[in-house]
Amino acid sequence: MKRKKARLGKWSVLVGVGLAVLLLSLTATTTVAFERYDEGCDNGDCHGGFWTGVSPKGTVFPSDNKHEMHKGPNDMNSDCNLCHGGEGEMVLNSSGGTDNNPGVGCVGCHGRDYGGGIGNSGVGLRAHHVNSGVTICAGCHSNDPDPLPENVSPTYYGTPDTNCDDPCNVGPAHLENYSIGDTLGLDNDGDLLYDTDDPDCADCPADVNFDTEVNIDDLFQVLGAWGPCDACPEDINEDGIVNIDDIFAVLGDWGPCF
Repeated sequence: MKRKKARLGKWSVLVGVGLAVLLLSLTATTTVAFERYDEGCDNGDCHGGFWTGVSPKGTVFPSDNKHEMHKGPNDMNSDCNLCHGGEGEMVLNSSGGTDNNPGVGCVGCHGRDYGGGIGNSGVGLRAHHVNSGVTICAGCHSNDPDPLPENVSPTYYGTPDTNCDDPCNVGPAHLENYSIGDTLGLDNDGDLLYDTDDPDCADCPADVNFDTEVNIDDLFQVLGAWGPCDACPEDINEDGIVNIDDIFAVLGDWGPCF
């Protein structure tokens, strides 16, 4: 009797371990968390292999190769360590870095620095996917903050390590659109408006609510943010405080703003 109980005990342990392994494997197959481009971004319905020249979305890349476009001297001319780590891997948010830039991988150009515990993140990129009907990333990133406006430069922009330098290129032929056959640049804040097609890029700092017109709404918004202000749009002259100078800036730019 004792032997039978002992055997049943062993079988219970084995069954328990087996169920645990099965649950872990099911969780692993249903949870999506891309750390590398080749873990899902390259699938047949999305952007295609990084060393190929055509995207399933219809975009064609110079030199018939996405990788060459990123590093080619006549294209982005990006330093290899912006994207790659010490062993050549291409991780979305980690890389070797350079003397000019931290090693934050793909999000150095396709994301923003949100500071704090978030750091460099592809918040806007994920918002672009969601607004395009692709929700595969949303399940793991339900607590994303609002994306920074289109006119806020990604970390790598404007540095000696890449030719990319302006989040607000003029359309319809956006200057940093290195692909062939379309006229779109990047949608950095995910609202499906690209570069200067986005009101965030209006050449008018007094348009603090980005509606392409400086009017009473902007005046009320400045008054509502009165006082010390760290990098907020209401601080039009960027002196760290919203005050009478910003009121005068709104009055001085009154009217349409494109």
